[in-house]
Amino acid sequence: MTKETKDFAQGESAAIVRDISAQGDWVPLIDWSSTYPGNRGVNRVGRYELYDAPVGVRITIEEARKAGPILAADQEWDGNGSLVPLRVWQDGERYHLLYSSHPRVTGNPGLGGAHHLCYAVSEDGYNWTRPHLEQVEWEGSTANNIIANGPTGTPFEDPQAPPEERFKAIGQVGANFDPDTGERLDPQEAYNRWRQQEYQGNAYKGPRMTSRHWVEGWTSPDAIHWKSVGKLGDMSSDGGSAAQYDPNTQSYFAYIRVGGMGRRATGLTRTKDFWHWPHAELCLFPDPQDPPDVSFYGCSYFRYPTDPNLHGAFMEIYHQVTDHNDAQIAFTRNMTHWFRPERRAIVPCGPSGSPDSGGARPWGGLFELPDGYWATMYRGHTSLHNYRESEPAIDPEPGVLMLARWLPHRFCGIEAEVEGRFTIPTVKRRNNELRLNYRCQNGGYIACELIRGVPSRIHPDADPIPGYSFAESDLLTGDELSRAVTWNDKSDISGIGGSLAIRLRMFQAKVFAYSV
Repeated sequence: MTKETKDFAQGESAAIVRDISAQGDWVPLIDWSSTYPGNRGVNRVGRYELYDAPVGVRITIEEARKAGPILAADQEWDGNGSLVPLRVWQDGERYHLLYSSHPRVTGNPGLGGAHHLCYAVSEDGYNWTRPHLEQVEWEGSTANNIIANGPTGTPFEDPQAPPEERFKAIGQVGANFDPDTGERLDPQEAYNRWRQQEYQGNAYKGPRMTSRHWVEGWTSPDAIHWKSVGKLGDMSSDGGSAAQYDPNTQSYFAYIRVGGMGRRATGLTRTKDFWHWPHAELCLFPDPQDPPDVSFYGCSYFRYPTDPNLHGAFMEIYHQVTDHNDAQIAFTRNMTHWFRPERRAIVPCGPSGSPDSGGARPWGGLFELPDGYWATMYRGHTSLHNYRESEPAIDPEPGVLMLARWLPHRFCGIEAEVEGRFTIPTVKRRNNELRLNYRCQNGGYIACELIRGVPSRIHPDADPIPGYSFAESDLLTGDELSRAVTWNDKSDISGIGGSLAIRLRMFQAKVFAYSV
């Protein structure tokens, strides 16, 4: 969070000077916290006027730039099924990937099936190979990339653990049982009983089935050789478990899928003791601003790359009417109160005929590619969520893994579709230049004006700092990740004092982040 102190440089001004140093060098414009709400008041000549109001602007997300497929379910053990990314990380100059391979299931839909944890490596994040691990025999050969005893959840690194437990994971484990005898049922028998229970209801008198789930844990010295450590929590966690270690609190946390809202949602569980996990508390769920058919299928957590106090997540959205999955982005500053800048897919499904036309489902966090893009990996498939052979026919292609990419800080920004303006409220200056990460359309522009601070409610009008007015501002055009703002070709702002507020006028432009 930003530190705030009163600034009385404007006389009776009750302006707040925000210390943004804890946010990193760049401040991303992901919400309205960096935008002054405006003030309508009586100015120095007695007129009731509007000042520093955000007009003609809105916050919009940036759809991902896609790359791939980078892997396809084309190995014998993949069974023409689907691939699910679990974790991507960089160690030295190589990228590492853990993903699960799920052969296509036709006999017992809804109850899952066999799956394998697999490993791949890459030099650039785009081109991946499957090394032979010699851990698991498949049809008489160990020449494959299958990992033995692999976890079902997302692995993470625990820096304070002993070497043999450097990597950890938690995930849901469960099975189907006869409720009377406790006998574990094979999937086909469980499905037969379940189907009759569902269709016949109370009229069904035959043997029944019930599903039981719990959370188990795994440890590993290298994320390739795993050991199961048994049950860690008495709760379900389907849809993925995004567990992490928090060095600030020296504790563990996980975002997992929970119920209780009439729809699937996301809960947060925290513990100081990895070996014992409490029930998750609801923290992110579909609300009245969402369509009524929306469920949250998963929460792929990441820490914002340049701000350790800002947390993000790719929320997998299941649209139950159309039966497809895509992803929106969400942010939080305290890990419990989340917001979504826009209720629109940041990783949408592809067009008909593309390998992700039926689902685009990110998982495994965020990582940086050598070309500077920020990326997440996602699961792409052509089939729809509940589809199995029927009419109308869908030809399910083997699933793929793809990359969703963004230029730095460009998950979302403040946009003026035509003419707009807003003011960044008073901040402490850290640098000798004001720099913007922005994009203008053809013919679009941005102009900036500096004031010593947003004025008070009683005295709403503030003059620009001499030499830094709109009249003297050089127009910003084009598309720049880091461009210094200039006034009459000069960018140096070291002489204006320790704090400032920033007025922006825009035409067909979008600002993603600022540094000052």
